[in-house]
Amino acid sequence: MPRIRPEEIPFERVKRLFMGYGLNSPALAQILGCSVPTARARLNRPELFTLGELDLVCRKGHVPMDEIRAAIMK
Repeated sequence: MPRIRPEEIPFERVKRLFMGYGLNSPALAQILGCSVPTARARLNRPELFTLGELDLVCRKGHVPMDEIRAAIMK
C-alpha cells in the first residue's frame, strides 16, 4: 500500500516563521498590545491575524514582510 504524506495544516508556516523569530505568546502579546491568551489564540490559528496585526509584527517584531507573504502564499 502506498504511503500517503500527511497534509500540512493551513497557515502552519506562519506560526513556524514567528516562532523562529522568537515570537512566542508573551512576546507577541507585547507587540500586538493584547493579552497573552489572545496572542496564543492567534498563534494557534494564524489565519485570524488581521492585516494591522501582521504590520505590527513586521515593524515591531522585525519580521520581514516578504517572509510573511511567502509563508502565507504557500
